[in-house]
Amino acid sequence: MTTETNPRTNSPLATVDLYRDIHKGIRAEIFGITMAAGSLDPSIPIDRIALSTRVHEAVDLLVSHAAHEDKHVQPSIEAHFPALAERVECDHLTLESRMETLNEMADAAAFAKANQREALHRLYLEVASFTSAYLEHQDVEERVIMPALETAIGSETVADIHHAIVSSIPPAETAVSLSLMLPAMNVDDRAELLGGMRAGAPAEVFEGVWGLAGSVLTPGDYEALGVRLGVA
Repeated sequence: MTTETNPRTNSPLATVDLYRDIHKGIRAEIFGITMAAGSLDPSIPIDRIALSTRVHEAVDLLVSHAAHEDKHVQPSIEAHFPALAERVECDHLTLESRMETLNEMADAAAFAKANQREALHRLYLEVASFTSAYLEHQDVEERVIMPALETAIGSETVADIHHAIVSSIPPAETAVSLSLMLPAMNVDDRAELLGGMRAGAPAEVFEGVWGLAGSVLTPGDYEALGVRLGVA
Protein backbone atom coordinates (compact mmCIF):
# COMPACT_ATOMS: atom_id res chain seq x y z
CA MET A 1 0.00 0.00 0.00
CA THR A 2 1.35 3.40 -0.94
CA THR A 3 0.42 6.72 0.57
CA GLU A 4 0.55 10.15 -0.99
CA THR A 5 2.14 13.08 0.79
CA ASN A 6 0.17 16.31 0.84
CA PRO A 7 2.11 18.63 -1.49
CA ARG A 8 1.51 21.49 0.95
CA THR A 9 3.19 19.67 3.84
CA ASN A 10 6.62 21.12 3.10
CA SER A 11 5.48 24.53 1.91
CA PRO A 12 7.92 27.27 2.94
CA LEU A 13 6.89 29.51 5.81
CA ALA A 14 6.57 33.20 5.08
CA THR A 15 8.80 35.63 6.96
CA VAL A 16 5.84 37.98 7.39
CA ASP A 17 2.59 36.03 7.65
CA LEU A 18 -0.60 38.01 7.10
CA TYR A 19 -2.79 35.15 8.24
CA ARG A 20 -1.10 33.42 11.17
CA ASP A 21 -2.42 35.25 14.22
CA ILE A 22 -5.97 36.00 13.13
CA HIS A 23 -6.40 32.52 11.69
CA LYS A 24 -5.38 31.01 15.03
CA GLY A 25 -8.09 33.04 16.71
CA ILE A 26 -10.69 32.17 14.10
CA ARG A 27 -9.89 28.46 14.34
CA ALA A 28 -10.19 28.53 18.12
CA GLU A 29 -13.58 30.24 17.94
CA ILE A 30 -15.18 28.06 15.29
CA PHE A 31 -13.85 24.96 17.07
CA GLY A 32 -15.38 26.29 20.28
CA ILE A 33 -18.71 26.93 18.61
CA THR A 34 -18.71 23.43 17.16
CA MET A 35 -18.04 21.96 20.61
CA ALA A 36 -20.74 24.10 22.21
CA ALA A 37 -23.33 23.21 19.58
CA GLY A 38 -22.64 19.54 20.14
CA SER A 39 -22.60 19.56 23.93
CA LEU A 40 -25.01 22.13 25.36
CA ASP A 41 -28.32 21.07 26.90
CA PRO A 42 -31.07 21.56 24.28
CA SER A 43 -33.67 22.09 27.01
CA ILE A 44 -32.09 25.32 28.31
CA PRO A 45 -33.30 28.28 26.21
CA ILE A 46 -30.76 30.77 27.57
CA ASP A 47 -27.89 28.52 26.48
CA ARG A 48 -29.34 28.11 23.00
CA ILE A 49 -29.76 31.88 22.72
CA ALA A 50 -26.19 32.44 23.91
CA LEU A 51 -24.94 30.04 21.27
CA SER A 52 -26.91 31.86 18.59
CA THR A 53 -25.37 35.15 19.69
CA ARG A 54 -21.92 33.58 19.53
CA VAL A 55 -22.59 32.31 16.00
CA HIS A 56 -23.75 35.76 14.86
CA GLU A 57 -20.68 37.43 16.39
CA ALA A 58 -18.36 34.91 14.75
CA VAL A 59 -20.05 35.44 11.39
CA ASP A 60 -19.64 39.22 11.76
CA LEU A 61 -15.93 38.71 12.42
CA LEU A 62 -15.49 36.36 9.46
CA VAL A 63 -17.29 38.71 7.08
CA SER A 64 -15.14 41.62 8.25
CA HIS A 65 -11.98 39.51 7.99
CA ALA A 66 -12.81 38.61 4.38
CA ALA A 67 -13.50 42.27 3.60
CA HIS A 68 -10.07 43.27 4.90
CA GLU A 69 -8.48 40.57 2.75
CA ASP A 70 -10.47 41.64 -0.31
CA LYS A 71 -9.42 45.27 0.09
CA HIS A 72 -5.78 44.93 1.08
CA VAL A 73 -4.51 41.52 -0.04
CA GLN A 74 -6.59 40.54 -3.05
CA PRO A 75 -5.16 43.19 -5.43
CA SER A 76 -1.65 41.75 -5.04
CA ILE A 77 -2.92 38.19 -5.47
CA GLU A 78 -4.80 39.23 -8.61
CA ALA A 79 -1.70 40.90 -10.03
CA HIS A 80 0.60 37.92 -9.56
CA PHE A 81 -1.61 34.84 -9.21
CA PRO A 82 -4.93 35.40 -11.00
CA ALA A 83 -6.03 31.77 -10.70
CA LEU A 84 -5.54 31.85 -6.93
CA ALA A 85 -7.31 35.20 -6.75
CA GLU A 86 -10.29 33.68 -8.53
CA ARG A 87 -10.34 30.83 -6.03
CA VAL A 88 -10.24 33.22 -3.07
CA GLU A 89 -13.10 35.26 -4.52
CA CYS A 90 -15.16 32.14 -5.09
CA ASP A 91 -14.38 30.83 -1.61
CA HIS A 92 -15.42 34.08 0.03
CA LEU A 93 -18.73 34.18 -1.82
CA THR A 94 -19.49 30.54 -1.06
CA LEU A 95 -18.49 30.77 2.59
CA GLU A 96 -20.45 33.97 3.18
CA SER A 97 -23.55 32.34 1.73
CA ARG A 98 -23.08 29.49 4.17
CA MET A 99 -22.63 32.00 7.00
CA GLU A 100 -26.09 33.38 6.29
CA THR A 101 -27.41 29.85 6.64
CA LEU A 102 -25.55 29.45 9.93
CA ASN A 103 -27.19 32.57 11.32
CA GLU A 104 -30.62 31.35 10.26
CA MET A 105 -30.09 27.89 11.75
CA ALA A 106 -28.67 29.36 14.96
CA ASP A 107 -31.78 31.50 15.39
CA ALA A 108 -34.02 28.53 14.60
CA ALA A 109 -32.30 26.50 17.32
CA ALA A 110 -32.36 29.38 19.79
CA PHE A 111 -36.08 30.07 19.52
CA ALA A 112 -37.45 26.63 18.68
CA LYS A 113 -40.75 25.96 20.48
CA ALA A 114 -40.47 22.22 19.89
CA ASN A 115 -37.89 19.69 18.70
CA GLN A 116 -35.09 21.77 20.20
CA ARG A 117 -32.76 18.78 20.24
CA GLU A 118 -33.24 18.22 16.53
CA ALA A 119 -32.78 21.90 15.68
CA LEU A 120 -29.60 22.07 17.73
CA HIS A 121 -28.19 18.93 16.17
CA ARG A 122 -28.89 20.28 12.69
CA LEU A 123 -26.99 23.43 13.66
CA TYR A 124 -24.14 21.34 15.02
CA LEU A 125 -23.82 19.38 11.78
CA GLU A 126 -23.89 22.55 9.68
CA VAL A 127 -21.30 24.28 11.87
CA ALA A 128 -19.04 21.23 11.64
CA SER A 129 -19.40 21.08 7.86
CA PHE A 130 -18.78 24.82 7.53
CA THR A 131 -15.71 24.52 9.74
CA SER A 132 -14.28 21.86 7.44
CA ALA A 133 -14.77 24.09 4.39
CA TYR A 134 -13.34 27.12 6.18
CA LEU A 135 -10.25 25.20 7.28
CA GLU A 136 -9.52 24.24 3.68
CA HIS A 137 -9.86 27.90 2.66
CA GLN A 138 -7.43 28.92 5.40
CA ASP A 139 -4.97 26.23 4.34
CA VAL A 140 -4.87 27.56 0.78
CA GLU A 141 -4.22 31.07 2.08
CA GLU A 142 -1.55 29.97 4.55
CA ARG A 143 0.39 27.30 2.67
CA VAL A 144 -0.18 28.23 -0.96
CA ILE A 145 -0.87 31.95 -1.24
CA MET A 146 1.21 33.38 1.60
CA PRO A 147 4.63 31.93 0.67
CA ALA A 148 4.03 32.58 -3.03
CA LEU A 149 2.93 36.15 -2.39
CA GLU A 150 5.93 36.97 -0.24
CA THR A 151 8.25 35.59 -2.91
CA ALA A 152 6.52 37.70 -5.56
CA ILE A 153 6.33 41.05 -3.76
CA GLY A 154 8.88 40.79 -0.95
CA SER A 155 8.55 40.74 2.82
CA GLU A 156 8.67 44.54 3.15
CA THR A 157 5.65 44.95 0.90
CA VAL A 158 3.84 42.20 2.80
CA ALA A 159 4.62 44.06 6.03
CA ASP A 160 3.17 47.24 4.49
CA ILE A 161 -0.03 45.35 3.63
CA HIS A 162 -0.22 44.02 7.19
CA HIS A 163 0.19 47.52 8.59
CA ALA A 164 -2.56 48.82 6.29
CA ILE A 165 -4.92 46.09 7.46
CA VAL A 166 -4.23 46.65 11.15
CA SER A 167 -4.52 50.43 10.80
CA SER A 168 -7.92 50.13 9.11
CA ILE A 169 -9.56 48.02 11.82
CA PRO A 170 -11.75 49.95 14.30
CA PRO A 171 -10.73 49.69 17.99
CA ALA A 172 -13.82 47.68 18.96
CA GLU A 173 -13.13 45.10 16.27
CA THR A 174 -9.47 44.98 17.28
CA ALA A 175 -10.50 44.18 20.85
CA VAL A 176 -12.75 41.34 19.70
CA SER A 177 -10.03 39.93 17.48
CA LEU A 178 -7.39 40.12 20.21
CA SER A 179 -9.68 38.42 22.72
CA LEU A 180 -9.88 35.42 20.38
CA MET A 181 -6.33 35.51 19.06
CA LEU A 182 -4.28 35.84 22.23
CA PRO A 183 -5.45 32.64 23.97
CA ALA A 184 -4.92 30.73 20.71
CA MET A 185 -1.36 31.98 20.19
CA ASN A 186 1.87 30.76 21.75
CA VAL A 187 4.10 32.95 23.87
CA ASP A 188 6.42 33.78 20.97
CA ASP A 189 3.47 34.93 18.84
CA ARG A 190 2.06 36.98 21.70
CA ALA A 191 5.38 38.64 22.50
CA GLU A 192 5.94 39.52 18.85
CA LEU A 193 2.44 40.98 18.45
CA LEU A 194 2.29 42.93 21.69
CA GLY A 195 5.93 43.95 21.45
CA GLY A 196 5.17 45.56 18.11
CA MET A 197 2.14 47.30 19.56
CA ARG A 198 4.13 48.53 22.52
CA ALA A 199 6.79 49.98 20.22
CA GLY A 200 4.41 51.64 17.79
CA ALA A 201 1.30 52.63 19.72
CA PRO A 202 0.68 55.34 22.33
CA ALA A 203 1.27 54.19 25.91
CA GLU A 204 -2.41 54.37 26.82
CA VAL A 205 -3.33 52.15 23.86
CA PHE A 206 -0.82 49.52 24.91
CA GLU A 207 -2.08 49.72 28.50
CA GLY A 208 -5.57 48.90 27.24
CA VAL A 209 -4.28 45.98 25.19
CA TRP A 210 -2.23 44.73 28.13
CA GLY A 211 -5.29 44.83 30.35
CA LEU A 212 -7.28 42.94 27.74
CA ALA A 213 -4.54 40.31 27.59
CA GLY A 214 -4.82 39.85 31.33
CA SER A 215 -8.55 39.26 31.03
CA VAL A 216 -8.30 36.50 28.39
CA LEU A 217 -5.05 34.69 29.25
CA THR A 218 -4.47 32.30 32.12
CA PRO A 219 -2.45 33.80 34.99
CA GLY A 220 0.53 31.66 34.03
CA ASP A 221 0.42 32.69 30.38
CA TYR A 222 -0.05 36.34 31.32
CA GLU A 223 2.93 36.23 33.66
CA ALA A 224 5.11 34.53 31.04
CA LEU A 225 4.18 37.17 28.49
CA GLY A 226 4.95 39.92 30.97
CA VAL A 227 8.42 38.47 31.50
CA ARG A 228 9.00 38.39 27.75
CA LEU A 229 7.89 42.00 27.37
CA GLY A 230 9.52 43.28 30.54
CA VAL A 231 6.17 44.40 31.91
CA ALA A 232 5.77 44.11 35.66
